[in-house]
Amino acid sequence: WFTGGKTDLYALSFSKGAEIDPKVARILKEEAEREMAAREIDSERELTKKLGHSTETKDQVITKVATQSDQDGHVSLTWRQRVLILLFGLLCALTALYIYAPNAAKMFPSVADWIFSYVFLVNDGRQFLYEIMQSWDQFLVSLDIAGTAANAKDWVVGTVQAIIEFGLSLVGGQETNADE
Repeated sequence: WFTGGKTDLYALSFSKGAEIDPKVARILKEEAEREMAAREIDSERELTKKLGHSTETKDQVITKVATQSDQDGHVSLTWRQRVLILLFGLLCALTALYIYAPNAAKMFPSVADWIFSYVFLVNDGRQFLYEIMQSWDQFLVSLDIAGTAANAKDWVVGTVQAIIEFGLSLVGGQETNADE
């Protein structure tokens, strides 16, 4: 595509786009809803094939997808997404408890023993992981990959030089036979 002169793409990226006709926007929204419903039906068919029997009809799936959307058109989270968010929140809470353990123990002295037991458990786990990393590091060093590579390189270079010398000796031997 060609433009008639210099174009400031950065400025164009912030320019206000053209207004979409409300009728066109409504049609696009309906098409998007139909596409989402069709995708849901396809995934339901795959699940039905795996289970071996149908649990819902096509109309029930479309109705279910339509009711999952709220007024803004957002689809509710799946159970996997909810579990992932729950696990992430739990991880954040446990990390915060570890970081702010002294403050939490001061605020809740009745559970201070539990808090410090958790901190010691995390510290033991961190020490265990550190020792595993150290042993892995020592294992990699013991493999002596650099030394093995250098020895292999020396062997390859020596072999190639021996082959070249052998080839030259054959050519040199033929020249002496031709001279005689």
